[in-house]
Amino acid sequence: MACLTLEEIARVTRGTLEFGAAQPAQGAQHVVQGYGIDSRSVAPGDLFIAIVGPRHDAHGFVEEAMRRGSTAAVVSKGTRAVYPSAPALVRVEDTTRALQDLGAHVRRRRPLKVVGITGSAGKTTAKEMTAAVLSQAGPTFKSEGNLNNTYGLPLMLLRLPDDRTTAVLEMGMSYHGEIARLVEIADPDVGVILNVLRVHLEHFGSLEEIARAKGELFAGMRRDTTAVYNTDDPPTARLGRAFPGRRIGYGIDTAAADVTAADIATEDLESTRFVLVHGAARLPVRLALPGRHNVYNALAAAAVGFALGLDAGTVRRGLEAVRPAAMRGVVHRLRDGIVVLDDSYNSNPVAMERAIETLRGAAARGRRVLISGDMLELGPYGTPAHTRLGGQAAAAGIDLFVAVGPLSRRAFDAARAAGCDGFIAKPCLPPDLVTEINRYLKLPTESRERRPRPRRT
Repeated sequence: MACLTLEEIARVTRGTLEFGAAQPAQGAQHVVQGYGIDSRSVAPGDLFIAIVGPRHDAHGFVEEAMRRGSTAAVVSKGTRAVYPSAPALVRVEDTTRALQDLGAHVRRRRPLKVVGITGSAGKTTAKEMTAAVLSQAGPTFKSEGNLNNTYGLPLMLLRLPDDRTTAVLEMGMSYHGEIARLVEIADPDVGVILNVLRVHLEHFGSLEEIARAKGELFAGMRRDTTAVYNTDDPPTARLGRAFPGRRIGYGIDTAAADVTAADIATEDLESTRFVLVHGAARLPVRLALPGRHNVYNALAAAAVGFALGLDAGTVRRGLEAVRPAAMRGVVHRLRDGIVVLDDSYNSNPVAMERAIETLRGAAARGRRVLISGDMLELGPYGTPAHTRLGGQAAAAGIDLFVAVGPLSRRAFDAARAAGCDGFIAKPCLPPDLVTEINRYLKLPTESRERRPRPRRT
């Protein structure tokens, strides 16, 4: 955690320091070592920052934070009498801006290499892989969970341990200008754009708008930094080629890639093998995640490693140490030989296509079951996206498709129209989904409506 005095916090945030009746013994020189924006999770001694969000105003929870032991609060509303138990207050114009300014201050006050990663899909996995690679060379910090927005990223910087020499930060977005602000805060030495895909269309009207928003990463970076980008994704490749500084492209299908992969082979639901190629180096890698899409994430991580001076052997050790993050390709082995691939975190059309591709290519000993929920934030693209999903599942020869949610009914209907057998739909998850699926799969063939299977090509 960053250690800051109350005086320093007030100076950085351009705030005014006020003390209560029971002020800290050291007054303005009191050192804060913990930071929180949720009163339910603050610890004794923390600084509580009263964020005003679109749905909640944390000023109403300052007193609760004090009861939990907070030393001080950053506020923009209310008189001193509103917070009688607060030992100290830092009064600012905008608490969100104050949080961001504190994060930016911590990032810049000591030598630190920062990597910023954004993209429409794969951010968390690429972040985990990049951190694993860089940790082979020194203490590395990485964003927790999905704390990747204008609240979460500065909070991560405030939680940065003093012994870390590198930080890998995930950068998400919901609107134009968000990534630009994250770049101002984090000041990345290496920026990574993984892809630009048709997601979040509810907030952005077109793929071009998404590309402009993602491109804020490269647009805001210093010229002495490095841009890492996917040469196989045309919108991303255009953003990368336009960067005026050092550029490292990665990819599988284009000759423009500086870092690439050969001899890709998905062995099962738990691993993929490929040969990492960079310059004269050619090293075999066994990745503990399935699918070609994870090879792309590995190449992005490798490119960051090369950008920061690591050799190919060090990069390989890092990649082979990676394990899947929760709900992002985790394999669960159940009784009776049942294998579950959990890739359920906030899916989108491209992620679903990759999951179906992985399921189709797996060497299954029994039947393949796909359980799909609604894909959200697609705007008008939601209906065609779910319809296309049903066709993809049918073409992959999935034995059972469980479509969960009202939008997924479109996928169910499309799969049935494609002449597939063994599909069911549910408006929500039943109490015992595994039992129901198992019961369905064991029904005699004669009891099901017979439909011709599509020919595989």
